[in-house]
Amino acid sequence: MKRTAGCLLLALLGASAGWAQGELAERGQKVIDYLLADWQKHMHSTGVEQAMLNLEMEPDDDLRLRIGEHLRSHTDLHFNLRSWGPNNYLLSDEEKRIAKFLIQRFQADGALPTVEAASTEFGIEPDRLLRRLAFLSRAGFLEESDESPGYSLTDRYLRWGGPLRFNYHTISIGEEDPFAVW
Repeated sequence: MKRTAGCLLLALLGASAGWAQGELAERGQKVIDYLLADWQKHMHSTGVEQAMLNLEMEPDDDLRLRIGEHLRSHTDLHFNLRSWGPNNYLLSDEEKRIAKFLIQRFQADGALPTVEAASTEFGIEPDRLLRRLAFLSRAGFLEESDESPGYSLTDRYLRWGGPLRFNYHTISIGEEDPFAVW
């Protein structure tokens, strides 16, 4: 397999985070290769999490974040990254729905809902919501705050998701792997 600058970057990121250098580079590059092939298909816009699921990889938020950083640093890899923004590919459909929900509530109420209120209104268990909020914070969409729910929207929250603004359209056709469209 041809070693790319992206693969080297993933290896370096993995080494700094205590990951097995070869494993992170191999797993991360496998996802990136999948995405680049998927994005060559007409209107395909699959994200990192769906690519990992299609590759039958275990869910791994740390790996997703490292791949996301790679995509942010290498928007020249594909038209999709330049057009729709790399953050659009980092978040799962569930996280995009949460982000969209938080933006709508913030714009309507001037504040984010409590975890309990968001859990009830959004229809997700509080523990799961807290884990997804922590991921959104690590990804850069939220910032830690002393106010409930413990996070605030980043100053650039409206631009953070790119032009697609947290759209989620994952579909399946026949025997084909599920994929997202723009």
